[in-house]
Amino acid sequence: MRLRPAIAFAAGLALAASGAAHAQPAAEPATGEATFNVFLRSTPIGLERTVVARSDDGWSIRSSGQLGPPIDSQLQVFEAAYDDAWRPRRLTIESVRGGTALSARTTFAAGRADNVLVEGARRFERADPVSAGAVILPDLVFAAYEALAVRLGGAAAGDELPIYLAPRGESAVRVDAVTTQEVRTAERTLTATIYRLTFGGAEPQTAELWSDERLRLLRLSLPALALDVARQDVVRVSSRVGGTHLPGDEVVRVAASGFSLSATVTTPVGRDAPPEGWPAVVLVPGPSTADRDGTWAGVPIFAQLAAALSEAGQLVVRYDPRGVGQSGGRPESARMRDYAEDVRDLVRYLRDRRRDVDRDRIAAVGHDEGGWIALAAASRERRIGAVALLAVPGLPGEDLVLERQRAELTRMAAAPAERRERVELQRRLHAALLRDGSWDGIPDEVRRQADTDWFRSFLDFDPRDAIRRMRQPILVLHGELDRQVPAHHAERLVELVRDRGRSEVEVVEAAGVNHLLVPAVTGGVAEYDTLPDRQVAPRVAEALIAWIGGALP
Repeated sequence: MRLRPAIAFAAGLALAASGAAHAQPAAEPATGEATFNVFLRSTPIGLERTVVARSDDGWSIRSSGQLGPPIDSQLQVFEAAYDDAWRPRRLTIESVRGGTALSARTTFAAGRADNVLVEGARRFERADPVSAGAVILPDLVFAAYEALAVRLGGAAAGDELPIYLAPRGESAVRVDAVTTQEVRTAERTLTATIYRLTFGGAEPQTAELWSDERLRLLRLSLPALALDVARQDVVRVSSRVGGTHLPGDEVVRVAASGFSLSATVTTPVGRDAPPEGWPAVVLVPGPSTADRDGTWAGVPIFAQLAAALSEAGQLVVRYDPRGVGQSGGRPESARMRDYAEDVRDLVRYLRDRRRDVDRDRIAAVGHDEGGWIALAAASRERRIGAVALLAVPGLPGEDLVLERQRAELTRMAAAPAERRERVELQRRLHAALLRDGSWDGIPDEVRRQADTDWFRSFLDFDPRDAIRRMRQPILVLHGELDRQVPAHHAERLVELVRDRGRSEVEVVEAAGVNHLLVPAVTGGVAEYDTLPDRQVAPRVAEALIAWIGGALP
């Protein structure tokens, strides 16, 4: 669970930009100030304040800000100067990272970038060839992406732009897809243009950049770093990404413990509710889910399931997790049981909604880590009549983290000695978090990142403990091509239910389906952005609908 520093993200981008197909010439963005919140795994860790300004002969982007642990960076001064056509001229950075002063001075001229770098008491000089139209993207300076937002204006899928990863050299960014999204804030409604991007190199990294109608940066997501950056007007509780709007949608607020959850209730349309009300389904997201639509890699999984379920005659609730979108609450101190209590609050809301809900027929459906939250809620809430687990891990949290770490080390082709060292460090970290083990030898950066209530509760969670307290029927649905949560997890979940003998279990293996529940070829994560079919497979929705009908007779 160690964060890969931003320098690793940049250093891996080595694709030469020569011959790239450039996007349309840059238009003029709106000038002015903006403030961005920075999140690590949905937890706020800092701010950056930016200014885009116009001069007689060009453009400038300036910013300052601070990021807390585990990054621990103070950006004192950033300024990037471009000419009228958004060709780079100068770069200035003054910062402190991990207690060490860092500065950079770069000038761009005649196809060359000349760098003077100072790290503590050491001084370096470096020169790189650079394209005239390159966008300057230093590490951990998010204001720099304001220039990328401008240059992407008018870009289409397949276009490429040169970028200068100051001070490491030139690379390229490719546009994989372009979509639009409505975003409602307290002040106005925005239309965001969303660019799904790939930064090239030996290990290509994906990103997502949102810009508004004025070509200003709205949001940036760097999945490889678990970092998200969003302008403050779209992260306030009063803001909501437009998302998928379905017939029968109703936005509601549900009282929780000291705050409220924002949810969308989707009711069947074109027919009257039965006298006893509709059977109801709560779609349970994981804590890091970006929105109530359950969007993964551009696929709104929950919105698509809500459409299918409501069409089949079921009332469906999808909601923003605490601290996300329009929901209140503070995720940095939340544990597994706190997220489970949020589900119970939603169930209580449904029980009290007598006009159109059958209070005796309520199911919880969780995807990925949301399945753990659904299990934890159902083990304590008898009003939940059935639980469906879609692509849900079956190992204890400790084992799951180690399994994922070994898979990543295999993918990286790490040497045996490095594999042993990293696995041993992870084991000692778990012991320190859960069993009063020693923190000696564990880097401070790793401890700051891992020593959280959520991660401790994640490591400590075992589906066995929740299942042994349950009597509700359970569905285990897994994609045959799921590479993020392989099939053996589904097998273990089924064994846990059958070992107890107190719950019915039905198993569905969806052929040709990946972790996103959509049709796939290999099922690998690298394939996600190129999938031609981005709809939840009909056989998944059909199996879920049929099971709920039988589990909630």
